[in-house]
Amino acid sequence: MLGSALALTVVGVLFVHSTTADGEPFPSLSARGQMVKAAIALVGLLIASRMEYLWLEKRAYMIYCLVAVVLLGMLGVKAASGGINRFISLYVFQVQPSELMKIGLVLALSRYLRFREDQRQVQGLLGPFTLTLVPMALVLFQPNLGLSLMFPPVLIAMLFVAGAKPRHLFFAVLLGVLLLPAAYFLSGVVPLLKGYQKDRLESFVKRDSTSLRNQGYQLRQSIIAVSSGGVTGQGFQEGTQNVLGHLPEKHTDFIFSIIAEELGFVGASILVALYLTLIWGTLRVATFTREPFGRLVATGIAVGFGAQAFENIGMTLGLTPITGIALPFVSLAGSNLVASHLAIGIVLSIASRHVPVVATRDLSPRERKRLLLLHDDRAAGLISTRWAVD
Repeated sequence: MLGSALALTVVGVLFVHSTTADGEPFPSLSARGQMVKAAIALVGLLIASRMEYLWLEKRAYMIYCLVAVVLLGMLGVKAASGGINRFISLYVFQVQPSELMKIGLVLALSRYLRFREDQRQVQGLLGPFTLTLVPMALVLFQPNLGLSLMFPPVLIAMLFVAGAKPRHLFFAVLLGVLLLPAAYFLSGVVPLLKGYQKDRLESFVKRDSTSLRNQGYQLRQSIIAVSSGGVTGQGFQEGTQNVLGHLPEKHTDFIFSIIAEELGFVGASILVALYLTLIWGTLRVATFTREPFGRLVATGIAVGFGAQAFENIGMTLGLTPITGIALPFVSLAGSNLVASHLAIGIVLSIASRHVPVVATRDLSPRERKRLLLLHDDRAAGLISTRWAVD
């Protein structure tokens, strides 16, 4: 898991250089900045991995509320000044609090769901849905459509691990799928989407010659870049779309297109394999962690990585709408890089710490006569405590 994250980080530095060098020797100015951000991110990973993760359980709601208050304050500044307000400037760095909200939401949901049983009832879903909709709305109004759409998959996965009924999850997924079309058609009444965001959705659905020359231009150039890579690619810093600068946002949201152009199908497949390895390792931690809070946290982080990587790669290939979201560990996006490494550090902490959990299957009939605090060996969210009596 750690090896995959480090490999993806190295790929990110290399291709940030490739997409921003403009003739400069390695590393370019942007690549040097990415290396500094990666160093900060690795320090954060080390600190998080050494931390007792149950310390986060006690402060999960506080972390969630703190980031939510910051996002709310940013909306207030945006309302006063107009325009877009996604970042907080700190001298030479810009911080994007919405990236940290992904971790805050996972921690809050894990704290809420760890010992509850009412999520198997419809009314029991109100709490986790509210916890998710609040940051989703705060991020959407920044506006940041892509990042706001990453919260629902995390919620659904964590509810599944917590023991929610499949039919409730099915309706939740259906509601989530209908959310984007509803936001599009209701944007005239409720301004949920900006004009350029509506154009992106239209270009995804309507791909005629007129659309591809206007709002669909970026998608067209991305598909040209990916398809021109062939099997082995055109070579590092030799991609036509990269060198000629035809593809907008090639160093951030569309960096995968340049990787596919310069390394071809083989290189793009290796990159996808690194993400699958990362997600598989994180899910293994969730599977073998019997402590419910740690299991839920690892699940949420794994699904968060999977959803974001899928959306970014999918939009470069025309499989999903263009929403403007970074490729984890790889895109030129410092806050995403730091948040991703912090998340890996938390999972490493969960994997490396043994938290004793007593389950009914651990006890022999003779030992059950003792007065013990038991955790039923059930789904994470259905674990309950009681005093065992003979």
